[in-house]
Amino acid sequence: MINFDPKFTETVFLDIECYVPIENRQQSKSSMIYNPAIADNFVFGGVFRRGFPLQNKMEPPWQVWNWRREDEKTTLKQIYDYFKESWRLIEGKTADHPDLILVGTGISRLDIPTLYVRSALHRIDTEAALYETYFKTKIVDLGDVGIGLFRKNPMIYSIYPKTTNALTSRLGIQSRKTSGKSVWDLYESQDFDAIKERTLSEVENAVEIATRIASGKF
Repeated sequence: MINFDPKFTETVFLDIECYVPIENRQQSKSSMIYNPAIADNFVFGGVFRRGFPLQNKMEPPWQVWNWRREDEKTTLKQIYDYFKESWRLIEGKTADHPDLILVGTGISRLDIPTLYVRSALHRIDTEAALYETYFKTKIVDLGDVGIGLFRKNPMIYSIYPKTTNALTSRLGIQSRKTSGKSVWDLYESQDFDAIKERTLSEVENAVEIATRIASGKF
């Protein structure tokens, strides 16, 4: 039985953004084109929001960005330090307390594996230390959590992860729409403010989705 002591129950909501050069955008067997193990694909930042929900504490969003491929290592190091600090904040927890909880949509497929692989490629730390930091968390992927919300719709195969748009629509969340251009298009046109706004909106949506699901008010 896990003891959800308010002191040790910590969440980090997150969304990272990555870039794939045009020449690497060939469709693969998956619907996801990005692959962190390909050298030219890189992370240019993200938004993170840390809190202690059982204490009703939530920090303001923290953002980190680079707009040059050469600066990816610095960005990854800053993100890694953020995660290490998140673990430090629950030092003293025992095996009976929850591990650090990460929350977002699609993060088990993209964000966390990407942070691990890209950080390993840049030798941010040992592979063992990176694994301890990123993969020994409890990853709550809202795309999976929301599966049960669609079980009564005969047009949707329920056992399949749901998108943020599907979840916000189902939960009646008035999501603020940002630019319709893809992040890659925005990056190429150097509309960096639009990328920041879009990513911040994704994290705020994740917070609201998680809150609605946890409360059962939908």
